[in-house]
Amino acid sequence: MNLDQKILRARAKEISRHKIKQDDMAESLSVVEFLLIPERYGIESKYVSEVLSLREMTPIPGTPAFVAGVMNVRGKIVSILNLKLLFNLKERGITELNKIILVRMDRMEFGIVTDAIAGTLKVYPNTLSAPPANLHGINAEYIQGITPDGIILLNGENLLTNKTIIVNQK
Repeated sequence: MNLDQKILRARAKEISRHKIKQDDMAESLSVVEFLLIPERYGIESKYVSEVLSLREMTPIPGTPAFVAGVMNVRGKIVSILNLKLLFNLKERGITELNKIILVRMDRMEFGIVTDAIAGTLKVYPNTLSAPPANLHGINAEYIQGITPDGIILLNGENLLTNKTIIVNQK
């Protein structure tokens, strides 16, 4: 066996140690990855109804700072949240270059302002690590875990059912 074959065999052996078992592959989550610069986030695609360009958004006076405003989506008024303000991240302003991810579960629906959409990916739940305690002030209940690539996976269900996000004014 020559040197090239030995090197290739050693590489193949190393790669085979890190392979994901077939059972684990069946449990993958489809995730939409987006940016809230400087961090990368993801949310399970089962909570995403669509991705839109930011168009005319109307601010609503008297609402919490994380409520960026409302937007007309095909005749339906949808609240738009700025997660940077909710998560105490540095805000640089919202422009027409931002994208909106519409998230939905049951009857709850709202939009999330993002800096950019990075795409979709598969995430294996068994590879997620717990978020560190110092994760820039983000409430741990909104975080499902962190991928090996450093993407912060949001807990869509908790985000869509959390009472602190619902603004009721009578």
